Amino acid sequence: MDTILVTGGAGFIGSNLVAALLKAGNRVACVDNFDDTYDAAFKEEHVAPFMADKNFALYRTDIRDLAGLKEVFEKEKPTHVAHLAAKADTRKAVEDPRTYISVNIDGTLNVLDLSREYKVKTVVVASSGSVYGNNPNTPWKEDGDTDSPLSAYGASKKAAELLAYTYHHNFGMHIVCLRYFNVYGENNRPTMVPYKWAKAILGGEAIEMSGDGTRERDLTYVGDIVRGTMLALDCDIGYEVINLGNSHPVSLQELLRVFEKVTGVTPEVRTRPSHPASVNEMYADVGKAKRLLNWEPEVGVEEGITRLVAWFRAHRLK
Repeated sequence: MDTILVTGGAGFIGSNLVAALLKAGNRVACVDNFDDTYDAAFKEEHVAPFMADKNFALYRTDIRDLAGLKEVFEKEKPTHVAHLAAKADTRKAVEDPRTYISVNIDGTLNVLDLSREYKVKTVVVASSGSVYGNNPNTPWKEDGDTDSPLSAYGASKKAAELLAYTYHHNFGMHIVCLRYFNVYGENNRPTMVPYKWAKAILGGEAIEMSGDGTRERDLTYVGDIVRGTMLALDCDIGYEVINLGNSHPVSLQELLRVFEKVTGVTPEVRTRPSHPASVNEMYADVGKAKRLLNWEPEVGVEEGITRLVAWFRAHRLK
């Protein structure tokens, strides 16, 4: 049995990954600081199903706390690490860049250095399509321009990738950086558009749309992301940066039509100006993921939103 340490394991993607890893027969050590980015009660709900599992251990530790994190490594001796913990809101990163740099860079450095010390077989670092900024050369390939991120969030994710490379270069570590694209689904973060729209539409309220609704996002179902992350954990390919995206951009207007079809509701739409940190289009080329991980997305947007809405009805409508 492998022991996999998942940082950010009580969060959106992390909790879905923990569930899949446990189902696959692994021991999982979850590290999460339950910060106040959104209601911590949601994270408590995410991990509640795991607490009785003898193969699950929860550590309420901040990845910036090197001593506390080292205690987890010493106790668990993880064979693999999935590093998903991060501050992850591009707009808030413009207002509070220091926190994003501290968590996403300093915290990543701690994870990498302890993984080196404890001879972890493979480290997967969650990066983001935000590193591409407004690169006009779509679909974005991993060797494309990433020198112009639009916020400290994208910049911190690029910096984490570079740190990861230095650990591979100097210590021969197997590290895969996965650039996640616009993930949505069960346990969705409340700050994200799919969650906000599900909440508004199912609650009979108006939705908020930024700009004229033509901005496009490469919405990727969380189950596909989890599957790709598990494949990356199971490989030893040196150092690689790999896109994980649906590779099918959808505009906000198109997303609204999907929600209307799935819910049977036509909501009132209120518009607001686009934030300067919001990119015009996100579009992942996933050819590298297909070659190296034998991965490609399986869940289309309509099916994914159907699952999100069903989850929201079951867990958030009270």
